Amino acid sequence: MGLLQLCQTAGPAHVMDLLDWLVPPAALDDARLRTRHRGIAKALLTISLVVSIMLLAVAFVRGGMGVAFILFFLACIVTPLIGAVLIRLTGNIGLGLVVANVGGLAIVTAWAFMSGGILSVALPAYLANIALLSTFGNVGLLIGFGVALGAALVLLYLATITGWLPASIFLAGETPGLMLTAMLGSLAIVVLAGYFLARDRALVKVRLREARHAAEQSSRAKAVFLRSMSQEFRAPLGAILGEATNLQVRLPADAAEQQSLQGIVTAGNYLGDLLNQLLEVSRAEADETLLRIEPVPVSQIVAPCLAIVGPEAVRREVVVEDICGELAERKVWADRVLVRQVVLNLLTNAVKFNRPQGRVSVSCKPGSAGFLRIVVTDSGPGISRDVQAELFAPFSSMGLEQGGVQGGGLGLVMSKRLIERMRGHIGVESIVGLGSSFWIDLPLAESVGP
Repeated sequence: MGLLQLCQTAGPAHVMDLLDWLVPPAALDDARLRTRHRGIAKALLTISLVVSIMLLAVAFVRGGMGVAFILFFLACIVTPLIGAVLIRLTGNIGLGLVVANVGGLAIVTAWAFMSGGILSVALPAYLANIALLSTFGNVGLLIGFGVALGAALVLLYLATITGWLPASIFLAGETPGLMLTAMLGSLAIVVLAGYFLARDRALVKVRLREARHAAEQSSRAKAVFLRSMSQEFRAPLGAILGEATNLQVRLPADAAEQQSLQGIVTAGNYLGDLLNQLLEVSRAEADETLLRIEPVPVSQIVAPCLAIVGPEAVRREVVVEDICGELAERKVWADRVLVRQVVLNLLTNAVKFNRPQGRVSVSCKPGSAGFLRIVVTDSGPGISRDVQAELFAPFSSMGLEQGGVQGGGLGLVMSKRLIERMRGHIGVESIVGLGSSFWIDLPLAESVGP
């Protein structure tokens, strides 16, 4: 039975050891947080344990110890425990570390003030404290404590050279043994606490790798499942659409059933499109969408998309124009096919969600350093700021269903993932009542390698 354990965790009864008692209840069910809190608890308990051993060593060197010394060492032992208990009660690691380290700073400074000032045998405890603090990864706390420690050292120096110090509580002959005890104690604190934290961090990394591997496996399994099921869906869906189309042909054009059949065809086509988008998203999540990155002139991206969207724009009485100008001849690093898919998706949305006699324009302008920006601007109703954050979230239709246009909300999700895989960026600017501008930034081929 170790000093740090009361008992082992046992089955469904969840009998907790001492370290688990020092873990906030909210962190017990999260393996990563639980491991981190246990590591911090081990480090703080190590300080108390080593100081307890130092108490015995100092008593041995001095041949005994008065009540004042015992109380002083008890304060050193209890302070880290208070920090550990605060972390457990509040769940705030920073608060517990501040209390433990500020308390330790005050105790060591008082010890040094009474035992030789800047020449005190207590000074190694300072370095142990700050070395231990550096392992927790809290940069703000480390810098703040470093400044406080520097101020304490300057104060001790001034007190020493000006003679403000009281008579040392140690005899001259005790100094070598006490210095050895202080150095060994500080060394033990740093090594043991660092060992516990390093071991627990390694355990956290292992768990993170396992979780990542499991997530990747799940994503691949989902992609395989969707591809397999798509064949099962497509067969009956194709049969339904085929029969509905045949009935449309056989029935008179003015038959009342024509409207119902057209609804079946429209819904079936929508389901087919949604299924295709789901498959593309699953492939992107599983990194199974192969990219062929090459220098592509912007004109070869924009012009084919305008040609495709042109008939739909005419039908909806929306004017579409290309105002890229000379920048259309610049080359960007991209997958020629997939970047067209993204731009076509933006143009299709701009036309579908526009107002009658509206306008859509495609423009180009320099982006951030080494990037070219392609902007698709429409004169539609615009998108309010509070829903813009949902634009690139899966299955969000952005409230546009109010416009009478159905959508699975997957087009922009796919666009974002494809552009990011091409090392680009995508975003939106919109003003309600005036329209929206969707933009993509792609690396310029003249300045960035593939």
